[in-house]
Amino acid sequence: MKLNDIINNEHGKTAFICGLGPSLSDTIDHITKNRENIILISCNDIDLNTDLKPDYWVFANSVQTFPYMLDRFKKYKDATIVHSDSVDTTPREWIEKNIINLKYVGYDQRHFNNSKCNNCPNNCGNFIDGRLTIQEELQNFTHHSEKYGSGDTVAVHMLALSILLGCKKIYITGIDLDYTKGYYNTNVTNHDSFDPYLNNILNDFRIIRDSAKNLGVEIINTSQKSYLSTIFKTEKI
Repeated sequence: MKLNDIINNEHGKTAFICGLGPSLSDTIDHITKNRENIILISCNDIDLNTDLKPDYWVFANSVQTFPYMLDRFKKYKDATIVHSDSVDTTPREWIEKNIINLKYVGYDQRHFNNSKCNNCPNNCGNFIDGRLTIQEELQNFTHHSEKYGSGDTVAVHMLALSILLGCKKIYITGIDLDYTKGYYNTNVTNHDSFDPYLNNILNDFRIIRDSAKNLGVEIINTSQKSYLSTIFKTEKI
């Protein structure tokens, strides 16, 4: 499937955008109790850190490549894999051969204006001529004057996806934007830092927030100490 094949697939529903930061602990019980009424959108190692089964499982990096993740994908056949194939180093032919029994949507998050770039991990090997980026799809869908950047965190793409799906109320949880706090339910330490990218990330979230307003979409941040509290209405559940 293409990204525009799933636009408005969850029209009018409530979504939870779940990162893997420790503040996920504030909402995970609520999510679990109300799971059948929630469109759950998550990312990366959600399957290893929780028992949650996402409806949409989003990837946007060149580390968790398709062959590396394939066995894990097969355990979650009800999830739609939303995969930034534009940065995956796996050849497109291999991907297409192995998605036959999966719900799979590939997307581009960097080739704006249908133009190849000069910094793809795969040398633009998965570029598809004529395909809009997720940012361009969102801009067209919301008729907003701006589109967000290429994305320094998968979280911006998860939020953009929830709007494209037609969700009307969107909660953000577990997106703390601070690796020093660690992750939910694990002692794993990440020595990377959001600091060099934080201004870009917050600006991307601002653009997505303003895009959503054009459609009357309500976005609520539940992570009280997250930097997102400067962008979104923040409240506990």
